[in-house]
This record gives sequence, C-alpha cells and structure tokens, in this order.
Amino acid sequence: MKIIQKEIEDWIKPFATIVGDKIEVDEKLKEENPFRYFLRLTIPDNFESYAIALHSFWINNNISKEEIRESNNDDEELPEEDFERVKWKDFYATRGKVFKLEKAYKSAKDFYNQFKQMNNELFPGEGLMDKEHLNSLIEIVQRNYGNQEIEIFYTFLSTKDWEKDRIYKGKISDLNQLLDNEELRLTPSLIYSKDKNWVVNTDYDLSFSFIGGERKLIDELVNRNEDEIFELKY
Repeated sequence: MKIIQKEIEDWIKPFATIVGDKIEVDEKLKEENPFRYFLRLTIPDNFESYAIALHSFWINNNISKEEIRESNNDDEELPEEDFERVKWKDFYATRGKVFKLEKAYKSAKDFYNQFKQMNNELFPGEGLMDKEHLNSLIEIVQRNYGNQEIEIFYTFLSTKDWEKDRIYKGKISDLNQLLDNEELRLTPSLIYSKDKNWVVNTDYDLSFSFIGGERKLIDELVNRNEDEIFELKY
C-alpha cells in the first residue's frame, strides 16, 4: 500500500465522517431507525444493496468466576490475545436479553449504559471493524471482481499521532498490510474501489460499519458472517 497526496474522491467525500461538513439527513429518522439514519450519513444511495457490520464484543474466559467484577478505570490492561469475539446476539443472551437488530441501538450512551461492563469484557470498538469482516470483504471482492485497485482513507483521529488525514492506494489483496501498520490505531475510515462498485465506511464514532455494493457482494458478506453482518434497507 502506498500513501498518496490527494483528496477523497468527490462521489464519497461528503459521506466520510458523521461530524463536521456532512450531508443532511432527516433527524426524525434518527429516532425511528438509528441504523438507517447513520447508513444515510455514511454511504451514498447509488448502490444496489447495503449492509451493517456490527463490531464484536470481546470476553476473556481466562479470568475465573470468582475474580469477575464490574470494570473500573484502574483495571490492569489485559493482553488482546486473551479475548474471544462474541456476537451481539450472544452477548445480549449473557445478560438475559433478546437481541433484535431494529431495537439494538438508539444512541451510544443508551447502548453502553444498558450493560454493566465487567472486568473480563471489552465492548465493541468505535472505528474498529472486525478483521474477520475485512478478510471476508477481501476474499469476496477478489472472487467476484478480481484484485481491484482501491483507495483507503484514514481520518487523523484513526491514526496514532492524530496529526493529519491519510489516503493510501493499492490492490485489495494488500489491505491487510495496513491493518498491521503500527502508525494506525483503528481500521480504515473509508475503503472504496476505484471502480466505484462498493464502499465500506467505519466512522471513528460508531461501533458498527456500513457497506454499499452490488447485491451479490452484500449477500455473500451477510451469508458468510451470520448474525454479524446484516442487510439494511436504505
């Protein structure tokens, strides 16, 4: 992947972030269906199909039941490799709740406040799409469209130095190189094909990502990631 000096392409630029300069979306939709509201803020309406990828919860099963308690700011940071991914549906079940996508999210505050976070848990990362979902995207795109040329945008808030936005270009097969780049603290804010036939938006303020593309792409992503990636109506 090569860093380049240019602006985000015009067709996707207004959708790059949910703060600052952005497109107008009816605020009533935010109350009626928050996921569709954020979808319209982050993805243009020119695609055949759309999906939402929920960022996982994480649980450390190495901590004994006797040691589990409510989390606090003084807790020791545990190694990431000790945690296992947990689907939203399964995490809700640990709290005796039934997961329903259409009722799962009203605001970040409401979402996180409905659960007491325990010291063996990590909640879904904002701006941090699951690598498993990104790997699914890489495999499915290559199978359907070949090794496409892509551009990748990182808002400065997704970098470790917080100094400036970055744009990279390369082939989709090289995307994983960036995921291991120590200068980048989150996953890409935008990934889009130069052919303009799909896009992924992971806003640094959201615990889920949105995808727009052809139906065959969305269908495969949904089928490959059951109860993790869901089709959404625009």
